[in-house]
Amino acid sequence: MRVLLAEYTWPEVEALLKLDPVVVVPVGAFEQHGLHLPLMVDANLAGSVAERAAGEAQVAGANVVVTPTIWTGYSPHHRDFPGTITLDDKTFSLVVSQVARSLAGHGFRRIVLLNGHGGNANLLRNVVQSLYYEDGISVAAANYWDFALQELAAWRRSRPGGIMHACEMETSLMLASRPDLVQMDKAQDHFLDRSNYLAADLLSGGPLSVAASFAELSPTGVIGAPSLADPERGAELLDAMVAAVARFLVDHAAWPLTKPESGR
Repeated sequence: MRVLLAEYTWPEVEALLKLDPVVVVPVGAFEQHGLHLPLMVDANLAGSVAERAAGEAQVAGANVVVTPTIWTGYSPHHRDFPGTITLDDKTFSLVVSQVARSLAGHGFRRIVLLNGHGGNANLLRNVVQSLYYEDGISVAAANYWDFALQELAAWRRSRPGGIMHACEMETSLMLASRPDLVQMDKAQDHFLDRSNYLAADLLSGGPLSVAASFAELSPTGVIGAPSLADPERGAELLDAMVAAVARFLVDHAAWPLTKPESGR
């Protein structure tokens, strides 16, 4: 079984549907990642993790395929930096919903939205709810890193505040996957000095959610410690994340499917 749905013909998809496969939709963003990383970090990492995890899940016996990545997302907080392309919240939700509706309309019953950008997360949760209760379509959504938070906590070398955006984690993952696009000589650390009620690190933070432009928070667009990034350690973390997502895909392939409540 091929991993990439884009490589199938329509008769092959028709045959594939009889296997009741999981279909993974990587969701990224097109936004600044400091002076040292390219605009396509989130889309690249979401797609890379999805493809590799699907391959590992297939080896484990699950039927899994991956669509092309939705390459732009919800990034208004990065638009002060040149090159960022953002959708508004309604357009983003509509695009993702239409992709899911198209897949479900053909008979895909196990749809996973694998997210690579924190700014998309809340909107994806809303999409999951509206698709289920308004369209009768069951969809799962998650950030790829959330499957490996324990591994990430053990892996890190930075102090709190070192893993947030264009940081130790993302820079290491890019060094492992696309080293040709990483300019480590331009990497500059930047830590937030803010209230404990606000998040300043991917693995810790306060309960409040507030809106802020990244231009207000960081002159370079970085929040974290990219100077600690390392290609070998990045490869180790990428392997751990891929393995964790693959385990979920194998599990999800065997889930009993729920039906929406009547009277919606």
